Amino acid sequence: MKLSNTLIVGNIISLLSTVIKADQCTFSGGNYYCSETDAIIYSNVGLSSSYQDVTNMDESTCQCSQQSTSFSGNLSPFNEELSVHFRGPINLKQFGVYYPAASSSSSNLKKRDNNDANEKECTTTKNHQHRHKRDVAVEVVEVTATVFVNAKGESVTPVGNINVAETFPTTTAAAEAAPEADNEIVSSYIKVSTILSSKVQPQEEEQTTTSTSTSKSTKSTSTSVSAPVAGAWERASYFTPGSTSNCTFMNHQGGTAGSGTWSQCFGNSISFANSDGITGCSSATPLDDVTVASGKEFIIFSGDSCDGSNDGCGYYRDGIPAYHGFGGDHKIFVFEFLMPSDTSGSAMNQDMPAVWLLNAKIPRTLQYGDASCSCWETGCGEMDLFEILTAGSDKLISHVHDGQDGGTQDYFTRPTETSLKVAVIFNGNDNTIHIVEVSEDFDDVLSEDTVNSWLNQAGSAAALP
Repeated sequence: MKLSNTLIVGNIISLLSTVIKADQCTFSGGNYYCSETDAIIYSNVGLSSSYQDVTNMDESTCQCSQQSTSFSGNLSPFNEELSVHFRGPINLKQFGVYYPAASSSSSNLKKRDNNDANEKECTTTKNHQHRHKRDVAVEVVEVTATVFVNAKGESVTPVGNINVAETFPTTTAAAEAAPEADNEIVSSYIKVSTILSSKVQPQEEEQTTTSTSTSKSTKSTSTSVSAPVAGAWERASYFTPGSTSNCTFMNHQGGTAGSGTWSQCFGNSISFANSDGITGCSSATPLDDVTVASGKEFIIFSGDSCDGSNDGCGYYRDGIPAYHGFGGDHKIFVFEFLMPSDTSGSAMNQDMPAVWLLNAKIPRTLQYGDASCSCWETGCGEMDLFEILTAGSDKLISHVHDGQDGGTQDYFTRPTETSLKVAVIFNGNDNTIHIVEVSEDFDDVLSEDTVNSWLNQAGSAAALP
């Protein structure tokens, strides 16, 4: 999650083809919400483009240097290493990462057990921080490259060599006026209005989406989908409260408790997180069975540390505990979590939990702060898996932010009392990412049949009338 005044709005024409009519949706807290869903499929993911990669952070001048970095390939840039981010209120019960058996992505991650790390005492000092299966319903979202629009509704030049099919004169004024009428074109503006209004919340850049949707009461038509590779999937990383294997928990408490750093220029870096997820620690420590409070954030990297050479980590800030993320064309993230209500404080993003993925280069330089000190603004990749947009909402929205864009006003129901188990499947063969509610156990090995069943659960969708 980053705050940004940059708005990226897509080709309105493409929204007209399958957009949900306004009278089927509910307007709440500045956003439209449509149908509850069990699965979201992002299709057409991946493009050839470039982003501005950080090459230096100068403490003497408080400036960062960047250079253009090209990317391409299936799912790019989400085939690059990703870090996994959480914002409270959240209680994480399980987390895991799977790769196809005997794959290079799996073998390159060193199996490092942090189980005994929590035996070390952690102290803190002053913080300088700036700041059950159900009937399946599926949302299918096609992501495409689109027109970039700033906060004034003016078209701006996109970063890199993104192909923009056509420009459509969309403005915030038109989007805000749209709910007054009720024709098909206005429905598309309502969709865009949702995108624009959500920018006031801690969400990011937008572009175009084409989507089809089914409500939970709609009978869907099944089509067969196969796993991206044949055979089993091996668990490369795993967490349960108090225990980790090949996972490293971090937060933004650098310079406060023996890890990371702080400076007048760039504030707190990332640091090892204590077992509460909130304070810092001097060494890698598993998260306990705790509910992390509203507005507090923690991150999971792999257990494989960056070695300072050309090992895929890129440039990272001096003095931080730098670890690899989770890369590859084919990978599966699994989660089990609760998001109970927390209205006890007045933190920024109070009672607005979220789970999202970032290009792992972003937190290793500067996740929050000067845009030139991170590749985020130039499209190196963020995927919001589950995000509450307004305080106290029970609707978790998903969205993609990079040189492409896709999202939906359909939602998963926030798990306030019973935990939600989900799998996020990256399929580099057909350029899709599936977010699927599941009920199976997250064992050491996932069978091909299990993965196929998840993909086919997310592969059922009914066309809108």
